[in-house]
Amino acid sequence: MSDEPLPAEPSEIFELIVKADEKLKYATAAKGDVRAEQARALLARAREAAAAIGNDALVAQADTRLSDLDALDG
Repeated sequence: MSDEPLPAEPSEIFELIVKADEKLKYATAAKGDVRAEQARALLARAREAAAAIGNDALVAQADTRLSDLDALDG
């Protein structure tokens, strides 16, 4: 994980989720695997941050996107 502090505001956490979505949305075929791993790292960070502040809705969003990403890999 990153040495950067976790975001503490819901809007910052949501922004991580959006960035993860964009990594996947704009990935080229050649960069798909790299972008998927970057997205996975962003989502894991967002989930950790959301759990730290007790925001269950953002935890659920991150979990859903992580599950979707796992399904794509499967």
